[in-house]
Amino acid sequence: MKDDARLLGPAGLHITPALRATLTETEHDELPDGSHETGVIEWVDYRKTAELPVFPPIGPALAALPEPRATVTDAALPAVTDENYTCL
Repeated sequence: MKDDARLLGPAGLHITPALRATLTETEHDELPDGSHETGVIEWVDYRKTAELPVFPPIGPALAALPEPRATVTDAALPAVTDENYTCL
């Protein structure tokens, strides 16, 4: 992603590269045995979110936007079921 690119978050929050540099770069997930796994947070272009295993499965809806500031007239997503979503 270009250095001057901006990410659009909830409520139109623009995350500039300067702000992004102050945010955490890792997350710590607890595993079933009580230990922790460290994951690296990676910023990606919103158009690539359809490929990501995120929950709720909002990636395809984000990737379908024509641009990050697009107006969304219907924010409803399809129901999440055992048939269309598998937890990792």
